[in-house]
Amino acid sequence: MKYFIVADVHGFYNEMIEALEKEGFDKTNPNHTFVSLGDLLDRGEQPKECLKFVNSLERKILIVGNHELLMDEMAERGYPRDYDFKNGTLNTARILTNTKPDEICSNMKDNELYQTYRKECKFYHEVGDHIFVHGWIPCIYAGKYSITPVAYKKDWRDAPLVEWIDSTWINGMLAWAAKIREPGKTIWCGHWHTSYGHANLHNYGVEFPHEKGEEAHFSPFIDEGIVAMDACTAYSKKVNCKVIEI
Repeated sequence: MKYFIVADVHGFYNEMIEALEKEGFDKTNPNHTFVSLGDLLDRGEQPKECLKFVNSLERKILIVGNHELLMDEMAERGYPRDYDFKNGTLNTARILTNTKPDEICSNMKDNELYQTYRKECKFYHEVGDHIFVHGWIPCIYAGKYSITPVAYKKDWRDAPLVEWIDSTWINGMLAWAAKIREPGKTIWCGHWHTSYGHANLHNYGVEFPHEKGEEAHFSPFIDEGIVAMDACTAYSKKVNCKVIEI
């Protein structure tokens, strides 16, 4: 089976399809499985197209990201908060529901496109020597109210829901640098733009010294035990796609 892995599409459907087609993805091929590492929506203007595409797939692995959780929270409370404007969550709900402003949030609870997608999402998936997550695996943090990763948590697979929710916000490259890794496995993650790893964790000298701006490098960050995939699509206008065969 070939796994076509993307992350943090954030509603940029055209860019996602371009990346998949470049790698030869064929939804009708029984040997092809689509993998999303979370944050499929928000920021971009094509959430409907993204959802229709993903919902049409027979073979898929969908990881829940912090933006899916933000959408769930907004829908449950029935009104937006300041960060829902900034993160693009409210705009995504507006596009998907096409309803009156005071009904947008509550109507997301019954939005068929989104809820069909959301029911398929999980916090992690493990296949062969590969683990798919959004931020990172649950781990031990710097303090009670911190998500700064400091140590490996042996029983992370059995972590309670609250720890899995926290894990969607972790900078996986920072966790990897702290040597929080699963022995013998490669963890695939999104959430944090890969330019962070290229600028701060690899010694590329003058080649990739910038985390932000025109000289930032958004290709996958790959090292022993990690593949980080977030291309900061809203800025770079590209989606990373990698293929593995198991």
